[in-house]
Amino acid sequence: MVRNRWLKFLLLYAGGVIVSLSQLKLVPIQNELGQDLSVSLSLVSWLMSIFTVSGIFLAIPGGALVTRFGPKKLLVGLMGCLAIGNIWGAFSSSFWSLLISRAIEGISFSMIIMVGIVLINFWFKDSSSGIATGLWGTFSALGSMLAMNLFKPLAAAYGLRSLWLIIAGLSILLLCLYLFLLDEPTSRTIAGQKENNGLIAKAIKNKSIWLLAFAQGCMAFILFAFINLYPQMYTQQYGLSETLANSYTGYFGLFGIPFGALAGYLIDKTKKGQMIIFCSFILMLGATFWMGHLASSGTFIAQLFALSAGASLSSSCVMILAPKVVTQERLIGASISFINLFYYIGIFIGTPIVTKISESSQSWTAAIYVLSGVGVAALLAVLGFVKLNKKSMLS
Repeated sequence: MVRNRWLKFLLLYAGGVIVSLSQLKLVPIQNELGQDLSVSLSLVSWLMSIFTVSGIFLAIPGGALVTRFGPKKLLVGLMGCLAIGNIWGAFSSSFWSLLISRAIEGISFSMIIMVGIVLINFWFKDSSSGIATGLWGTFSALGSMLAMNLFKPLAAAYGLRSLWLIIAGLSILLLCLYLFLLDEPTSRTIAGQKENNGLIAKAIKNKSIWLLAFAQGCMAFILFAFINLYPQMYTQQYGLSETLANSYTGYFGLFGIPFGALAGYLIDKTKKGQMIIFCSFILMLGATFWMGHLASSGTFIAQLFALSAGASLSSSCVMILAPKVVTQERLIGASISFINLFYYIGIFIGTPIVTKISESSQSWTAAIYVLSGVGVAALLAVLGFVKLNKKSMLS
């Protein structure tokens, strides 16, 4: 059993990155995968979106599963699902078989964030939990950066399905490390979480939580549509090479890494959470619209930076401010679960809808305008949240 909490955190963080790599491994190879399976890009987009379908069903009951099995056992199980899904996918030769394997992989994504938060709060219960929580939120951005820069050359050198086998091997390795090296709260420690059962109905009576959940769902719709489709937009809309398009998309993940922690710092420092969340969603909306009007390499990088910053700040602000508008502390967990439900729905539907619009219109411009419309809807929800809580101290 490892005693150093930062070493345990590093192992946990590695698991989050592997889950993110599994989610995003199709993005740089979607054209090749479509040709290999003889399916259209819109069907390939479903292979990317199906990864999050489990989250829609497990976001709400996830807390009960942590209570029943404990976070360590659940984390080991999630790595097992990731390994099984990737092994299945490595030997799948049909679209439907691969679709099922992606859904199995996605079980890991559905609860990895929540399980990580439980373990971090246990390991860092005395101090530094805020720093660890902020760092934990960056695993997806790091996974995106690595996927976009490594997977294309790996697939070219060793074949498309080598990506599945690599992730399966890493998942099994982490499963073993978690089993023997990590500790967890005792049954007495997590028993108190049973009080959360049945609190969803009470949590969703809070209008502020509904507004934040809707805004978070819109954010996820925009964010993952761009993560999954940036390479296609670059090559088809602006004529960039696949290599350059994947390289730019990799920068997107790199830029997003520091902004999760920055959101917490700004809110704590300025005590102006309402203004910060409003400005964050404004930045995301502006960067989304800007995607349809790029002219040079400089604007490509600037737009990437603005969207990455806006989306990361927006998402973090939602998660930081949500507990501050909950009337009872015991409703925080249920409220976050409800917000995560909208998050997973946004991820699930975003890429297929945007891809279908681009195919129907034969242009990415129409799809970008639809994404901008979703950004406007998110901003209106945030405005409603600000108005509803204008007399509150969201610090």
